[in-house]
Amino acid sequence: MRYTILLILVMAAVSFTGCEQPIDYEKERTAIIAVMEKETQTYIDRDFEGMFSTHVQVSLNMRLSAGADSYVFAEGWEEVSKHMMGDETEDDLGPDLHITVERTNYRMKIYPSSAFVVCDQKWTSQYEDDIFEINSIQVRFLEKIEDEWKISFVSFIGTSGYPDEETEVLFD
Repeated sequence: MRYTILLILVMAAVSFTGCEQPIDYEKERTAIIAVMEKETQTYIDRDFEGMFSTHVQVSLNMRLSAGADSYVFAEGWEEVSKHMMGDETEDDLGPDLHITVERTNYRMKIYPSSAFVVCDQKWTSQYEDDIFEINSIQVRFLEKIEDEWKISFVSFIGTSGYPDEETEVLFD
């Protein structure tokens, strides 16, 4: 009797674990990139409702932006959303400011319900004849909620804007 029960439990465990669908990495990669692009474009367009729809809106949502001159760390959806909507965001987004964002060199670790993404990003702002570029590395953690990818963590690490050796001021 004991062996029959044990056999039934083992067979049930094997059948349940065998039912898990394999991950279609290309499909998930495409969906993750689409969410990241939507988040960026809705931010540029100041479409907060659209931008917020790309995020997990919980207390563990975090955003860390660091560059040559400062950093910002926002923790919890209330702080993150306030930072993204606020006047203290990186750019003064107006109708005369033209922005393009190019992401390359994606590296992803995809699981059934989460993903870790790293990519290079070039943010180009143009106002009249002035062009300003910011190069960075993006690090993101996404969660799959009800079959949709949502952003849970964003880190922007600026890789441009640092003084080079020729222009660096040394203090004695």
